[in-house]
This record gives sequence, C-alpha cells and structure tokens, in this order.
Amino acid sequence: MAVPNTVAHFQRTVWSASILRSLDTITSLRNHCNFQYQKESKNAKEVKILSVNRPTIRKYVPGTPLVRESAGDGSLTLRLDQYHYFNFEVEDIVTAQSVPGLMEALTDEASKGLALEGDKYVAEIIKTAADDGKVAASASVIALTNKNAMESVEDGFATLYGNNCKVTDTYYLEVAPKVFTTYRQQLTELSTNNPEILKKGAVGKINNAYVCIENCLAESEGAYYNILRTDKAVAFAEQIDKVEGYRPEDAFTDAVKGLYVFGAEIVRPEEIYVMKTAK
Repeated sequence: MAVPNTVAHFQRTVWSASILRSLDTITSLRNHCNFQYQKESKNAKEVKILSVNRPTIRKYVPGTPLVRESAGDGSLTLRLDQYHYFNFEVEDIVTAQSVPGLMEALTDEASKGLALEGDKYVAEIIKTAADDGKVAASASVIALTNKNAMESVEDGFATLYGNNCKVTDTYYLEVAPKVFTTYRQQLTELSTNNPEILKKGAVGKINNAYVCIENCLAESEGAYYNILRTDKAVAFAEQIDKVEGYRPEDAFTDAVKGLYVFGAEIVRPEEIYVMKTAK
C-alpha cells in the first residue's frame, strides 16, 4: 500500500507565489534596483540590454560640408548566473504539535534568506566597480563627524548632478548602521511624518535621497562602502526556478526545497557614488 504524500498540496505555483510576495515586501539593496528587465528574463539565463550613443552636435557653417558619423550603439548583458537554494524538513510529530502556519512561517524565513543573498551581491558588484574606478567614489576613507556629514553627501550629489543625473530622479542613500548614527541629525524629512517614505523602507530623507539603513553593505579593511545612487543605476532580475514539496523516504517528515536564480548588472555607472567611511 502506497504511503500517502502529505505534501501533495505543496504546489509549486503556490509556494513560488508565497516566496515572491515575501521578497517584494523587503525593501533593501536589491529592491532599489531597476527591475524593468525582469519580464524579459523569464525562462532565460541572460538579457541583452541595448543602448545608443548620443549623436555629436556640431555647429553648422553655411557652405561647408557636413560631418557624418556612424550611428553608435552598445549593449550590456544582464546574466542570471547566481544560484542559491533552501531545503528544509519538518518532522510529522512537530507538525502535529505545532500551531497552524509552521510551514508558511519557515517558507517566509527562507525568502528573507534569499533576499539577503541578492542584497549582498548588489553591494559587492558596486564595491568592485568603485575599487576598479568604474563608478565615482570618495577619494579617501572619510572619518565622519557631525560637521562633515552633510559635506560628504553634497559631494556625492555634486558628482551625480555633474554626470547629468536629474534632480527629479529617485535617489537612495544606503548607509551602514554605524554611519546612520552620524546622519540621523541631518535628516531633512522623517519617515514618521511621511507614509511615502515608510513605503520605501527608508528612515527619512536627506535632500531628495531616501536614507536606508543597510546591514549588507560591502566593507574593506577599516571602511564601509556606503552608496548614493539612482534607482536606474543597477539592473536586477530574479527567478524562483523551482519550489516543490516532497516526502523524504528515510524519515517521517514533510520537506520543501527551492532554487533562487538572479543576476545584477551596473547599467548606469555615472549614477552611482560610493562614500567610503571609516568604521
């Protein structure tokens, strides 16, 4: 007689939807990225992002030949090449003696763990770009004080505005918890006074940037890599490749496993400024 599969109702679509909902509610480094290529990445391992170069504008002098140039274009590849999984089980006796919702709670925790991997990856590619000189960064490690805190942010905005970022763009200032203690008094608007700021997962605003406390920022020896950027600077795409419930043959347990696939690419490096601050 076949043993009934108690996880038969763990349909992939149900669990995938549950995890995606949890991922969407976590405002963090990955959620401050551009997800416009997410739809195109469905069932794909990479997305080619096309761009065009602005034609050269020249002064016209009557009677002189025109200068003609070839139309320039380029592309970046957003690769979904990061793979992470979870695989947990709950014994039947634990299920029987627990309040309803145990598996749902565990799945929710799994989704938060997945989001954490996405956060760390975004922080790491920005750090690498800063170290390689591909995005703007403070010339040295800043020892933050209440006196120079705003100056460091203004330097960042001056750099981005100088790169033709618009005042109307959406900006995020992502700082380490210790760094935020210095910026706390510099907040020009508090989340407690503005529900829209809370929706962004921010604690307030400095100028027109949402200030977010981040625990996953990259570090180097003696420095945090805090980030000021627009929400278009980094492209991010993710897939819940497989989520399924199963019944292990060697135990009296229900189990759920899932595979999370994602990728990120800096598509507008001119819209990122890294503030290296002393720990």
